[in-house]
Amino acid sequence: MPMYLKRDAIRFIEASVSAISMAVAALGMPRRYDFREEAAENAIAIGLAGVAAELSMSAVIVQAQGEDALKFPTGFYKTGSHIVDDFKKLVGSQVPKMMFLTQGIEEPSMHIAKLLEMASKLKLLTKLRAGGLHAGRGPSMDVSIACVNDVIAFISLLGTSSRIKSYIDTLPKPITITKSYDLIVDELIQKVAQSNTTLEKVSSLASVYLVIPELPDDEPEWFPAFERALVAPQENDISFLLDTLEKSRYGSLIKVSKGKESIPVTIQKGNIHALPIEPQYLKKSFRDIKDRLYADIGTANGRLDQKQFDAPPIESVYEMFAFPYHVIGITQQEDEQLSATETWPLVASSLSYSGTLGPYWYFVRKTADLGQLESYINRAAKYAGKTLKNGIKEFKPYIEKMRKEIPLSKNDKQISVLLSEYEKSGEKKKKLIDLSKKYIGKEKELCQEAQDDLQKLMEEELHVGDLLIKLVENVYSFQTEESQKYWARTLCECATELEDARGLYAVISETNFSSAYTAVRKAFRIIDFINYGPKLE
Repeated sequence: MPMYLKRDAIRFIEASVSAISMAVAALGMPRRYDFREEAAENAIAIGLAGVAAELSMSAVIVQAQGEDALKFPTGFYKTGSHIVDDFKKLVGSQVPKMMFLTQGIEEPSMHIAKLLEMASKLKLLTKLRAGGLHAGRGPSMDVSIACVNDVIAFISLLGTSSRIKSYIDTLPKPITITKSYDLIVDELIQKVAQSNTTLEKVSSLASVYLVIPELPDDEPEWFPAFERALVAPQENDISFLLDTLEKSRYGSLIKVSKGKESIPVTIQKGNIHALPIEPQYLKKSFRDIKDRLYADIGTANGRLDQKQFDAPPIESVYEMFAFPYHVIGITQQEDEQLSATETWPLVASSLSYSGTLGPYWYFVRKTADLGQLESYINRAAKYAGKTLKNGIKEFKPYIEKMRKEIPLSKNDKQISVLLSEYEKSGEKKKKLIDLSKKYIGKEKELCQEAQDDLQKLMEEELHVGDLLIKLVENVYSFQTEESQKYWARTLCECATELEDARGLYAVISETNFSSAYTAVRKAFRIIDFINYGPKLE
């Protein structure tokens, strides 16, 4: 059977199906005894449902960004809420690399919108998952079934993509529920009104949010109150959540009193902003990169004020792409944006390169004000002469549509070329072992360690970038210098992942690998477009 997803992504999606299957089984098991604590009955089922929801979204993130995207820079795994937020941001971006989500689907935009809508609902479930698995507390049978069915529906929706379909063929059918959702909501609201303790009131209120088919608008406003209420219920949060429901389509059902009690809880938060350890092969410190970048930006802006064009060297662009802002400490968060003053010089440098254009979509995505960015690029073009002519021709129509959030057609000439090159690079990577066997006993034969690493590459234990770094650092032995250069170029032609960027930068930083430079530049452009490019239809 052909592989349509990365091995890691397959593992996550299959684990998700397994978890929700266990949740269905848990709910369907006959009761062997009466629970002394009613809340314990469905704790494991709701916990498994939350686990399944998170794993399914993690599968999508891993397919697009690799497993490291599930962790904070400290190495700790992200919380369920973070995973949902990352999933929504990634899916909503509709960058070219996300096309696997809509493969074979007639109306991709509607599919994406439905996924985002359902993900918002499942974000609430991730909060109850913790209560189930860590506190042994679950909602009623009706609410548990509704939540499990929501997860099944979500995984099923993911599976409408032809790239995912074959991995969810054991997904269980939804559980038949005899009550209407409106009736369940009505019963829950009555429980809120009749609750004797704050904890009971919060439990019933949280269940209302889980069951209602349509969540209230303005999620950023009420979700923090929802989180706080589950941890340390306060009267003002309960009142706010009730008021929010009153303004929704279920407002006519909300007639409850306000709670006053609070449960004291202490939460120890870790530092999620710590920088990762510097790669050993990098001969320069992060401070050097930052200082050089600030100098380049200052020069470019100063010269622009003097009506001159002086963009940073293209090597600086490659360096910043390989070591993003949050890694070297220019920004504290990966999703933190910068001003156009800070990003336009790097965009202009990529657009003005006379050969293969440099990566620029990453810097566009990092810019807070796209209108201002476009204005700076237009100003620079006035003083750049012919230098920016070709780059502007490609950039201008794309940035205008991006500002207006208009998806681009996959049939656009330049976009179709980049997508085709991306597919070709991926296919070439699959044939690397066969290529290495061709040279056994010949001048270009790989050493045993390199052959072993190629096998690990095929099994997704290593990235192309890892092999490139070893090659540059002379970890692999070659019979001739020409053989080393050949494999450097060949591996660069197979680079398609963000994880490959540092290996590519290692190659282009060494003058003796100049024969691989063209392959490096093309790989940077493809990786940038696939991961940060415009929305596609």
